[in-house]
Amino acid sequence: MKKYPLFIIIVVTVLLVSLPGFIICIRDKDFTYPAAAVMIQNIKNGNLSELTGISASGEDDPDEAAAEALRRAEELRKQAEEADKTEDGTEEETEEETEEAASKETEEETEAEDSDDEDPENEEDSEDNEDGEDDDDEDDDESEFTTVDDDYFEDACFIGDSRVQGLGLYSGLPATNYGIVSMTIVGVFSKKAIATDIGKVTVPEALALGPQYGKIYMKFGINELGYGTDEKFAEYYYSFIDYVKAVQPDAIIYVMSILHVTESEERKSTTFTNEKINRRNEVIKEVAENEHVYYLDVNEVFTDEYGCMPEEDSFDGIHVKADAIKKWADYLKTHAIVKEDE
Repeated sequence: MKKYPLFIIIVVTVLLVSLPGFIICIRDKDFTYPAAAVMIQNIKNGNLSELTGISASGEDDPDEAAAEALRRAEELRKQAEEADKTEDGTEEETEEETEEAASKETEEETEAEDSDDEDPENEEDSEDNEDGEDDDDEDDDESEFTTVDDDYFEDACFIGDSRVQGLGLYSGLPATNYGIVSMTIVGVFSKKAIATDIGKVTVPEALALGPQYGKIYMKFGINELGYGTDEKFAEYYYSFIDYVKAVQPDAIIYVMSILHVTESEERKSTTFTNEKINRRNEVIKEVAENEHVYYLDVNEVFTDEYGCMPEEDSFDGIHVKADAIKKWADYLKTHAIVKEDE
């Protein structure tokens, strides 16, 4: 034993790396790739929650993950504002200016209170508005999609995984793109992948720091097929949409379906199957309906007669070819919601 310490260390290391991957292979009944490679890929994707009992973000509660993301975003926003003040040479308000501002604010509040007291119909108007809110929601749900030009996407932001990254690279649409390789609905709260002036931040932090968008498109799900339950997947989706609503209140939110995989990919994998994708898409559609946001079934243009992505549209069975991205872009341009003031 003393003669081969390095050999023993190597063997033990290989076993430690391969064993969890081997367990995943047995679980998925898929031995296409070596166990060590499976383990490494799952670490990159943050897909070890079922084996370790820990989610990729370190949080078991998606609402807590969203709340923590909002707290961090507020801290970063303050840092950014302070940095801007320092660069611009802006001086802090004097005590006199502060007192004057506070006095003015108090006067405005007093006037507002007096106005409410003088108008006995305010309460009735408020009740009418509350009754009308449900009608507005119903109208939103029944809104019909319309066709738009490329400039519709100038104030849009695409969020999601590597497939969304491809959409940003090859669609020609002038949208901000936060498509990130191996991104998941869990990891979106913790993975620092967006470069800013104050360093790399998470997507939620970037949304809080960045401009106010008119439209936000999101697509998650392909990287989560190998782990987690439908219920937990839905919980994180609900929390992320709620977060986006909080920091981007004026944005029209679209939730895109998980794209199908090709028939050849299905034959070699039990993880990436269209049956699983269809089931998760039903979950996503229900989340979108409950959140009163718009569900886009992009598979309408990426599905052949067998319910799979056409082989000619993909170079690896999962990702969309650059020249096929145009079908995705055209679908988005014919499935748009336009507000009356636009």
